[in-house]
Amino acid sequence: MPHQLIALSERQAATLSREQLLGHGVSDRVIQRLLRDGRLHRICQGIYATGDGGWWQQAWAGVLIGGPRAVLGGAAAGYLQGLIREPPDQVVVHTHNWRPRDPRWRLVRSPRTGSGEPPRTRIPQTVVDLAAELDADGIVAIVAEAVGRKRVRPEEIRRVLAATSRHPNRALLEDLLSEVVAGSHSPLEVRYARAVERAHGLPVAERQRGPLAAYRGDVWYSDYGVIVELDGRAYHRGRTALDDMDRDNDHQLVGVVTLRFGWRQVAATPCQVAATVAQALTDRGWPGHPRPCSRCRAPF
Repeated sequence: MPHQLIALSERQAATLSREQLLGHGVSDRVIQRLLRDGRLHRICQGIYATGDGGWWQQAWAGVLIGGPRAVLGGAAAGYLQGLIREPPDQVVVHTHNWRPRDPRWRLVRSPRTGSGEPPRTRIPQTVVDLAAELDADGIVAIVAEAVGRKRVRPEEIRRVLAATSRHPNRALLEDLLSEVVAGSHSPLEVRYARAVERAHGLPVAERQRGPLAAYRGDVWYSDYGVIVELDGRAYHRGRTALDDMDRDNDHQLVGVVTLRFGWRQVAATPCQVAATVAQALTDRGWPGHPRPCSRCRAPF
């Protein structure tokens, strides 16, 4: 094969289309010989592998199947952009073309603009597309990743959502986007804000702030010297646990109380969490009183 074709294959995770082979002077007769010799392997009709490209090869094959204006979308785009951690089994491709169905790819006939190699929907579009198939916790996770780490402006996501004619989670995405903008950076923090703080009439805390410049607390009641730390992991180990101890000790030295809760407490017993936080706030001068929510079994 020509050197230019070999270089193109390397860029495309060891993947080439029939059109690309023909465009570089490799005839159908030569393609058949390369297949017999084991130098090419058929991925699907019209798409060939020059080697093992792993999941990236599946992604590139989807783009080549879709044609010149095809872009990856959904979980495939989210994986490439770091919004989700695991690559999907099925690759979504937005395209104007139509090919026979194959469980490895889902071709969607809808216009999408993209960027990168392989081309994928831009992050705001990816967030809106993924949010259509996720629950509240999943939506928070990808929105927090996009806004917090990828520096996507919330207005960009809202603009894409507004231009989407039908979206099953439109109201939920708008609501959770506001939570992330307010400072909640994880599904657990959003649950706390909704099911503990807001549902029980607790003071509105500052998010990702704290009394010491060296640390940021998840929930900081600055007027009363109370920090609430939320951790979605089942437990801490090693250096992380030692860092938590150092932080709690430093806060204690400046007169700050630290309360820690995990998924089990916030998700299963938010009323009990609210009672604990309210007691800490009251002991430190909060003049208010928590109100029972619809889940509370007994008044405060």
